[in-house]
Amino acid sequence: MFRKTAVATAALALSLGAFAAPAHSWDLIDWNGTQVWGEAWTPTTTLSWNQSSTNVWYRIYFEGYTDAYQNGNEVLPGLASTVLYRLTEVKDAGKTWQFEYLVENASVDPVTESRVTAIGFDVNQTLKSVSLAPGGEYRTVGRGDFDPVNNYLIDDDFDVCFTTKGSFYGSPTNSSSNCDPGSNAGPELGESGSGMFTLKFYSSKSTVGFRNPFVAYDGIEFNDPGARTTTYGKYYDYKGHKHGKGCGHDSDDSGYGLPVAWVPEPSTWALMIIGFGGAGVALRSRRRAIAA
Repeated sequence: MFRKTAVATAALALSLGAFAAPAHSWDLIDWNGTQVWGEAWTPTTTLSWNQSSTNVWYRIYFEGYTDAYQNGNEVLPGLASTVLYRLTEVKDAGKTWQFEYLVENASVDPVTESRVTAIGFDVNQTLKSVSLAPGGEYRTVGRGDFDPVNNYLIDDDFDVCFTTKGSFYGSPTNSSSNCDPGSNAGPELGESGSGMFTLKFYSSKSTVGFRNPFVAYDGIEFNDPGARTTTYGKYYDYKGHKHGKGCGHDSDDSGYGLPVAWVPEPSTWALMIIGFGGAGVALRSRRRAIAA
């Protein structure tokens, strides 16, 4: 997970006494029992790159919902992930933009199992095509609907999504007509996955922005007594075991995640921290190598 150092805590206390926060201030976000520096995500947030922004990245923090917890009406504590997007190259006079993604399944107790089975976002420009590089964590490119059972919290029509759905018939990548994720694939709890993708536009673009991002989860198991419900608000049977109050029995469920915060690449981050008197932050994350 992501933890703020003791040094950063002391620096924060000193800096807040001496400096006023800038208009676009950084906030301390208490997220799943940990602390990170980040900007709160809002409905108008857009992460933007220009043609000279090669190697600039942004990391988005997601929380999660599943119908098996409070009918999908509340965040499931501990269901969490991050997605980092980095611009790697701009070609064809601004018509072709290549990016890298890095997904971390950051779920913690009471979530005992989960997978991040899809990621996606909207683009502030009209796309000509989207393609995935072979060998990445996700192998299916899609766009359009993503319809979890309880989806009133999510905009279910996306410009771009990368999923584990579909049949490949020997091909390294696949395409789908929607953003419904697959199952039994994607980074598990405590793991990361990465890959590359390309966005092509009909005309040259000076800037490209991502907004309205989401993640999808599958294989969710959690231990929270009395909280497991169906979409009809009742406790249900699972393999002959009836759930009731006081029961924390595990079962596989799907769900989705919405953004709560984001952090920028280090050079931008450093400039923002100067406004707080030089408070420092150390992020610790877990990674795994992607199998060839």
